[in-house]
Formats: sequence, C-alpha cells, structure tokens
Amino acid sequence: MNTNKNLSLSALALACSMGMMATSAQAVTVDFADVGKIEMKADAFVKGYHLDNGPGNFGPDESKKGAQSQVRLTMNMYNDSGWAIKTRLLGFYDWAGDRRHSGGSGTDYDNGINNDSISLDEAYLEYTGIDSWLFRVGRQEANWGYNFNIADDRRDRILAMKTLMLDTGYVGLIGIYDLRFAEDHSTNGLAPVSTGDLSMYTIAAVGNYSGLDWGVLWAYFDGKPAPDFPNEVSNPYYTDYFHNISPYFGKTMGDFSVKGAANIILSDANKDNAIYFWGNNSWSAFLEAGYQFTPEFQLQAQVAAIGDGGLVGRGWDSYSMLINSSSRNEINPVRTEFFGGFGDFNGNGGQDGLLYGLRANWNASEQLKVTFAVGRMDMDNYNANLSSVLPDTFRDNTKGTFYDIKALYEFSKGNSIEVRAGHADEDIDDTAILTTLRVSFG
Repeated sequence: MNTNKNLSLSALALACSMGMMATSAQAVTVDFADVGKIEMKADAFVKGYHLDNGPGNFGPDESKKGAQSQVRLTMNMYNDSGWAIKTRLLGFYDWAGDRRHSGGSGTDYDNGINNDSISLDEAYLEYTGIDSWLFRVGRQEANWGYNFNIADDRRDRILAMKTLMLDTGYVGLIGIYDLRFAEDHSTNGLAPVSTGDLSMYTIAAVGNYSGLDWGVLWAYFDGKPAPDFPNEVSNPYYTDYFHNISPYFGKTMGDFSVKGAANIILSDANKDNAIYFWGNNSWSAFLEAGYQFTPEFQLQAQVAAIGDGGLVGRGWDSYSMLINSSSRNEINPVRTEFFGGFGDFNGNGGQDGLLYGLRANWNASEQLKVTFAVGRMDMDNYNANLSSVLPDTFRDNTKGTFYDIKALYEFSKGNSIEVRAGHADEDIDDTAILTTLRVSFG
C-alpha cells in the first residue's frame, strides 16, 4: 500500500472512530529514499487565569490566579509497506517560579519536588497494509460522542477497524481493548487491599450516510470484585463489571443543524454492597440544535439531563467555562463544577440533573469570532465531589444560572488569542477570566 493511502486511512480512522469532528493542521512531510516519510508538526499554548471561588461553591472560599504552558511535538514515520509509527511528546507545567519551587535557584531540577510534566503523549504502531483495514497498538487518544462520553483521554489500547465505503458515505466497524487500570503500576491510596486490573472491551460502529454523522458503542468493563467487608470509600478501581452503551448522531440540513449523544450504564454490581462507581443502572443524554441566520450569525440551544448519577464527559461543552468544558489532557484551570455523576453509590441515592443553555456565535470578521452564552444547571442530590468521603461538604443540590462570553482572534492561520469570562450565581457562585494564546507549526 502506498504512503498516501496510509495517510488517508489514518485520517479517516481518527475522524470517524472517535465520534467527534476532528481537525488537523497541514504537517510538514519529508520523503527519505529507502526509509519512508517523516511527518512533523508542533503546537503550543500559554494560559493566564483568575478565579474568584465564591462561598457557595464546593471547595475553599478563596481566589486563585496563575499561568500554564504546554508544548507538543509530533513526529510520525511511514514506510511503503503499510507500517507507521505515531509519536507525540508533551511538556506541560503550571508557572511556579524559579526551579519550579524546588527549593531555590541553586537546587537541582530533578530533586522530586514540583517537577515539570514531560510525557510521551502518544506512541503507537499502526498498520494499514491490508485493504480497508487499520490496526493500532500502543498509547492512543480517545474521544467519543462529541465529548459527552470521553474527551482527549489517553489509552493503552489495541484497535482494529474495518472501513466499508458506500456511495453516500462510509461505515467503520471497530474493535478495541483498553487496559484501563494496572494495579502493578498504581499509587492509588484509596484501596486498603488489592483492586486487581481493570480491562475494557469495546465494539463500535461509526459512519456517515448522506451527511448524517452517527456512531454507537458498547463497552464492557471487567474488574475485580470488592472485598466482602463494608468499605466506606467508593473506589473507582473496585469495578466488578458494568456495560456502557453510547450512541451519538449529528446532521446539518441547510441552515439548521442538530446533534446529540447518550450514555447508558447497565450494572447490578451494587445489589449486595453499594461500593462501586457506576454499580447501578444510570443514564445521561444531551441534544443541541443550531440555526445559521446569516453567514456571520448562528444561534444554538442545548439541553442535557442525567438520571441516577449518569456519566457525562468532563470535556463536554456545557457552554460555560465553569462547568465541565475541561478535557482530560487540556485541563481547564477555572472549571469549578461537574455536571454528571458516578452512579448511585454508597447509598446516597440517585443523582438527577438538568442543564440547558443558549449560545450566540458571531463572526465579526474572518479573524474575530465572538460568542455569548447563558444557561442554567440544576442538580439534586449532588455527590460528584465524593460526598461519601467528605460528608461535611455534601450538598443536597447545586443550582445556578451561568453567563459566558468569549472573543477569539486568529491573527494568522493556526495562531490565535482568546479571552473568555464566565460567571455563575447561587450555589456555584464563581467568576473567572481566562486568556489563551495558541500557536501551531505545520
């Protein structure tokens, strides 16, 4: 198989197997005779923020401010027989001053205190040498359901995908194994005894039919049963078993667009001892509709709901910078609330909630984009912050109206500066501002 076909199939797999819209900048590709192609690109951001954490919110009544930096360097290698190596190096740190607060300007960098985070962000072997098949083994990025299930996570994964091209689109059939937790490499402090390993087995189908973007996933989580004696701490790695079914869809019809996703958890692991996260049946769903009034102006509305502590991805776009909107590997430093739960655990009862919002998107020019959003979150029996572990901070509900405004200026292709401000009242009682500079190469 030639290298260009390898690149196309890999791009298709990234776009459709993850269940979300994917964008990527053009990379620099160099062809070496008798070796193959090497693809290189890089991106970085710098963030500055200030958060006024009000007395009504979970956590200390105090303000905080800071800055963050992240740099990613990508290098992918391809040969003409269908093999590829995909790698990405990530460096991230919170600004903390001289030598990362390691003890003073004269101390060593690697003394183990407040070191910078440098990691191999992605590293996997890929094979596309069999027509319409793709195989990947190694650390990979995971997204699903417009971020309502998971966003920008990293998985130690084996993936196989078969793509069927249709006259009006495609269908992708996917099988996945993830090692979600390895006890031998854990420093988990919640478990008094062995938790065992946790594996996830997934089959999924994704596709696009005449512009209808769709996907459905079934994942089975297989872990070790918890000990027989009562355990007051609900440990996420005591996961005996549960099933996650997650469909999504999206469609644009002229000026009107609609999309949605759902997460359904099926388990009766808590029937004897209520100590498992997602050990009971639970559900969550969202629906968003938009209308493009003019080429410059769009109005969007969405509603999301959870029942019995339903699963919602941390990176799901709630329209508020204070609620979710924080993916696994680009953490939002001003997020203070989480819409979603861990199921009905520890006898706290089902956690129900509703979030709805309205957002206006205005393209003031080719470079400047402005959005304004308003909405409300209303959650009963709030336990997403481990109220069973910290009973003094337990709240019967979390309610508040939020307001959010953002201005993004793209001063050149792939390079932008964004200023965003948000406020929420009542039980949330937070105000924040965040500035982000992004630069990409390739």
